Amino acid sequence: MSVDVMSGLRDLKDCMYNQELPGLDPEAIKEQQAELAGFKKELEKARELVGECRQIGHDLSNVCGQSGAIEIQKQMEDLSHMTDEVNDKIRDRGDELRGAFQHADHFKKLVDIFQQHSNSQLIQSINSWLPQAEHQLALMKQPSPDPNTLQRQIEELKMSIE
Repeated sequence: MSVDVMSGLRDLKDCMYNQELPGLDPEAIKEQQAELAGFKKELEKARELVGECRQIGHDLSNVCGQSGAIEIQKQMEDLSHMTDEVNDKIRDRGDELRGAFQHADHFKKLVDIFQQHSNSQLIQSINSWLPQAEHQLALMKQPSPDPNTLQRQIEELKMSIE
């Protein structure tokens, strides 16, 4: 039984490591979160089986010799470690998806705000800024190889931007 449980935990761990990166839009992330919820349910089922394995292992340890009890204890520790690894991976994935969802939702809100403003205003702003920026770039000197002069040029550039 412990071999089957260990195999199931390994499969679950492999699935967690093979997950795609979080989606870029909130809907894709919600789908990934739903998939993660399925993995959590699988882990809960595996935990129940691990509990059963522990009970069986405890019972077997009482009837077998010292060397058998040591092997059973090792198997139980391996199951516990694998369960902890899968749990940690699921927790990390949940954190990753929550962070990605917050960023994607924030970005979507910014896009919505941007789209609410008139595109013609934006184009006018860019068209007035671009020639000025081109003119400033044309007047700039080449960067100096001397560190002190280069530092002064950087400071001048900062002042011209402000």
